[in-house]
Amino acid sequence: MQCLHHSCQGESHKATDKVCQDASYSACGPDLSIAIVCDGHGGSRYFRSDVGAQVATEVTRQCVGTFVREVDPALFGGKPFTRKAAPASEAVEGLTKDTLADKSLRQLFSSIIYNWRLQIEAHASRTPLTDEERARVPSAYLDDFARGHGLEKTYGCTLMCYAFTPAFWLAFHIGDGKCIAFDQGGQWSEPIPWDERCFLNKTTSLCDAEALSEFRYCYCGDGTHPVAIFLGSDGIDDSFGQTENMVNFYIQIVKLLATATPQEALQNLCDTLPELSRIGSKDDMSVACIYDEALLPAAGQALTAWQKAHVEQEIEALDRRITGLQANMVELEARGVSCRKDVIDYRYVQKDLEQAYSTRRDLVRRLEKFERELGLVPVADASQSPANGVQEEVVQEEVVQAEDEVSVSQPQPSDLDQGEVVQGYSCPLGQEDADERDCADADEAGHVDTVEVGRVGEASSAPASETKPVEDNLQTPSEDGQV
Repeated sequence: MQCLHHSCQGESHKATDKVCQDASYSACGPDLSIAIVCDGHGGSRYFRSDVGAQVATEVTRQCVGTFVREVDPALFGGKPFTRKAAPASEAVEGLTKDTLADKSLRQLFSSIIYNWRLQIEAHASRTPLTDEERARVPSAYLDDFARGHGLEKTYGCTLMCYAFTPAFWLAFHIGDGKCIAFDQGGQWSEPIPWDERCFLNKTTSLCDAEALSEFRYCYCGDGTHPVAIFLGSDGIDDSFGQTENMVNFYIQIVKLLATATPQEALQNLCDTLPELSRIGSKDDMSVACIYDEALLPAAGQALTAWQKAHVEQEIEALDRRITGLQANMVELEARGVSCRKDVIDYRYVQKDLEQAYSTRRDLVRRLEKFERELGLVPVADASQSPANGVQEEVVQEEVVQAEDEVSVSQPQPSDLDQGEVVQGYSCPLGQEDADERDCADADEAGHVDTVEVGRVGEASSAPASETKPVEDNLQTPSEDGQV
């Protein structure tokens, strides 16, 4: 087994001179390979969450190490892949009765919570408030800290962990972020059940009073294990509009790991994450990975085939959109575009078509790239041999006759402020002030449809048309952070 991990300061934290509130860790050995990601909450209520994340990482490393040394491997031996949602979650369908393995894992989670709270209390007692904290933290939270009230919230963070042993593997999670696993057949999955309470800027947390009941997890002891598994803080998944786009990003890393040295792969990841934060969520970013270097090359072809199929689906969907836009243009031209509203609509359709054609060309280039990697005959350029018979038309910058009669200014429809997709983009929503966990302090967030990294470190060279900013993270205050 091999591993890598990296955390970087988010773009919004650089702008406000905030420390990185993420922490990550990975290590591989003959008896245990482990990866951990913790994400400190971002609101002013959690003003020492960076320390909380670091403490959680170290405590988890120690507790999991002790668990693996002391637990009877027979508890997991021969067990098929099993996943358990958090008992406190609303999505508890299919819950089964706890086995001895489940009970042992809950003892592990209890130990992590207990030791984390001991450590943060010790840190609070030996580390008085700094001048900077007194200057920027609301007095109510400072008073709570002075009384030792609610220290868990001061240090609040999420936790995600994957542990592999020769006899079994397990993964567990409390909070947001995503865990993505790849099997030997090139299929990907989210092995840890999701918790629907982790939504927008709300998340479960180690600092919750009912934290033990909020852990969700999975384990397997039948001899199968992921070829590679990635743990990513929510700064990663918030940067991609769809989970499939994030999966594509991780596939690029997997393909790099199969051909480069661990040091080269880590350097590329270190170069990529800050750029991804800049064009994406602007939040802190952490990735930790455990991978089987012996099985990784064989999975490469299957993963490339998945990428190819995914791009083909994107092209098909885009072709349907282009067909609809072309029909809209024909309809507007047939009406003569005789009023100001028609002129505005016509210009929007023109812009949408231009953006759609540009995006399609980029998708076809990516499709050709994957076909070359698979040893297939590359397809022709979209403008010469478009998929599904959709012909790209040259959008002429025609000035319709009605424009001579109608005074046309740049359109400013009021619905742009509602995040409606216009000209291929989604206009950002206004951001509200909020005292919230995780990304509450992000200035602006975006979803990145794809980061075509090649060798991962080339994110900054991705075509501009592949990066589509969308609406900011919605900032709706929770009830003092309780979910």
